[in-house]
Amino acid sequence: MIKDIIDFLEDNGLTIAFAESMTGGYAAYSLIQNPGASKVLKASFITYSNESKTELLDIDPADIKKYSIVSEEIAIKMAKAVSLKCNADIGVGITGNAGPTLQSGTEDYVACIGIYYNEEEYKYRFSLFGLKRKEAIEKTVIYVYEKLTEILL
Repeated sequence: MIKDIIDFLEDNGLTIAFAESMTGGYAAYSLIQNPGASKVLKASFITYSNESKTELLDIDPADIKKYSIVSEEIAIKMAKAVSLKCNADIGVGITGNAGPTLQSGTEDYVACIGIYYNEEEYKYRFSLFGLKRKEAIEKTVIYVYEKLTEILL
């Protein structure tokens, strides 16, 4: 699945960039394990803290307060920001609660993903309830690549 995405991006002269929070760079790491990744990956930001989201991605702290750090709204803002900052055709933003505790101001064990491509915004939210931390991170990255496959292929 990931190699198919890389091939599609390369064949179409497209690039991708990631802004990851709860996955800590695992989505980008999963991509770079495949040949050809260097031709399509522009950048990957690990914006784990609220401060890094505001400093590196220019996410307005008022939006974090309004929507919560774990929200589809913040995920798409992350995706759009990383796309624009890195001049990448596709931006992916990932935030969520992988556990074992909930982040302050959040209520659920969920992942929120934003994908920005062709000036279109794709937002996703799904439950991670009952999963161990590592499982939640892995499930989220698989989900990201499934959604990229749906959008691109």
